[in-house]
Amino acid sequence: ALPVGELNRLLYEDPKSERLRRTQAIAALMFQFCGMSFADLAHLEKSSLERNIIRYNRIKTKTPMSVEVLDTAQDIISRLRNCQPSHPDCPDYLFSILLGDKKREDESAYREYQSALRRFNNRLKRLAKALRLTSPVTSYTIRHSWATTAKYRGVPIEMISESLGHKSIKTTQIYLKGFGLQERTEVNRMNLSYVKNCRIGRV
Repeated sequence: ALPVGELNRLLYEDPKSERLRRTQAIAALMFQFCGMSFADLAHLEKSSLERNIIRYNRIKTKTPMSVEVLDTAQDIISRLRNCQPSHPDCPDYLFSILLGDKKREDESAYREYQSALRRFNNRLKRLAKALRLTSPVTSYTIRHSWATTAKYRGVPIEMISESLGHKSIKTTQIYLKGFGLQERTEVNRMNLSYVKNCRIGRV
């Protein structure tokens, strides 16, 4: 996970390059969507977004998830939104990360995703270099940083686990009684506020 000062720069400092601004925008959405994985973000469909709520099943675990879209994410969504017409029998993706001209189960669709992930991680490295970050940054770093920020702020581990859609710890699953969308949205909003208002040396 990134130190909060570096996380602030990664999400908010202008990299002075349009391509890197797009990479930064994708990273910012991943953070603002409760540490959403790149795979889940890339595969969101237009039908996933309804009345300011994103509903989807995690690619990795099939866990059903819901995330309220914060006001700060609206402009980024507009910038990254896929405006291309959909292809018959193919997913109509919300963002222009994947082309949406292949069936999800096709081998070519998997190869396209792997290529998009490699490209995103390479550009994250360039973004980190442009912003003079000393810590390594990958797509996983953003997800991990969201969780670490929440933990540092004293958010219960059960809520962090549920917000991330984790399924790996059976004991945690049994213990969980479920947190409402409103509660998870407040955690997400406070995480964002904490990072946005950070100044190096103060935290």
